[in-house]
Amino acid sequence: MNVSDPDGLRTRLTSIAPWVVNEVQLGEWLLVAPSATTTKEVSERIGYFGQGKDTAIIMRVESYFGRNHAPVWEWISTKLGAELGIATTA
Repeated sequence: MNVSDPDGLRTRLTSIAPWVVNEVQLGEWLLVAPSATTTKEVSERIGYFGQGKDTAIIMRVESYFGRNHAPVWEWISTKLGAELGIATTA
């Protein structure tokens, strides 16, 4: 996801256990939520649903391809299909 208020979201993300979070760069996160969770539910859970002037784009990813630093790909490959347990960050 990509958001306009990274500091505010960083604070909110610490309270949504057991979701697994990785901040890729300022304002951009990878997030593992329970498999049946919709993007709308993610938005509501982190407080970006119909509130204030903050903006966010939240996408569900079933597969991936692209170019980025090795740690990003390693994080994705280890989290893909992972069972959720205790909240963690990268």
